[in-house]
Amino acid sequence: MKELKIVSCSPAHSEIICLLGRADLLIGKTTYCDYPKDELKAKPIVGSWIKLNYELIEKLKPDLIITNNIVQQKIAYGLKDLGFNVYHSDPITLNQIYEDILEIGKIVNAKAEASNLVEKIKSELNQLHTKSKTKSYKPKVYIEEWHDPPTISGNWIPELVEIAGGDYKLIEAGTRSKPIGIDRLFEYNPEKIIISWCGFGEKVDIIQVLNRSGWDLLSAIKNKDISILDDSLLNRPGPRIVIGANKLHDIFFSKVLAVGACHGKPLL
Repeated sequence: MKELKIVSCSPAHSEIICLLGRADLLIGKTTYCDYPKDELKAKPIVGSWIKLNYELIEKLKPDLIITNNIVQQKIAYGLKDLGFNVYHSDPITLNQIYEDILEIGKIVNAKAEASNLVEKIKSELNQLHTKSKTKSYKPKVYIEEWHDPPTISGNWIPELVEIAGGDYKLIEAGTRSKPIGIDRLFEYNPEKIIISWCGFGEKVDIIQVLNRSGWDLLSAIKNKDISILDDSLLNRPGPRIVIGANKLHDIFFSKVLAVGACHGKPLL
């Protein structure tokens, strides 16, 4: 059977395909497909998150192009209109992430590996949840996905916060990330603020947050309990959400507070 030639426009799916042992199928990636580095570094770059080099994609002649997230939905439609075969996914819950991994396993002929990977993710998150349940309190948390306007992290993040032992009543699981009103934030008054801006990694200017008008009245700012977490560990719907969840747990229950403390170094 002919092996698929795949262009991945999704960093999460590039990771998944590599972890399933099928990096050989990838013939193109985006600038954000940066993990695992050694397996992806030589792959041709076909564009960024929302801007693609269609001429290069044509030359690569992929059998399948993978897109992800509502932000890439128009790109997926455009690629289909051009005659490309496209797999588009848009998971917003943990269960949908698991289903997506299993579907990718079918596509790349690695169903057993995909099933094992999903079970591994579930098992490790369950272990963390069990650990979190031993804690006597849940810190009130605000996680920010974008800065202009301040946007609270939704989708599967509320589930990860619950698993990691935090209180995240600002948004429900399975709800897309959305701008948050200042009144709602002050009413909730989070004890911990975590900055995880999409595409920024750890390169966040924390001063932008500290200098926001009125934010100095929030408990987290008063107590200098604001951290930076590499967005690739939270916002990518893939296996490294386990690392992200464990980093959240460390932030929630760390006894050492530091403005702008970075918690994004991968453990893998």
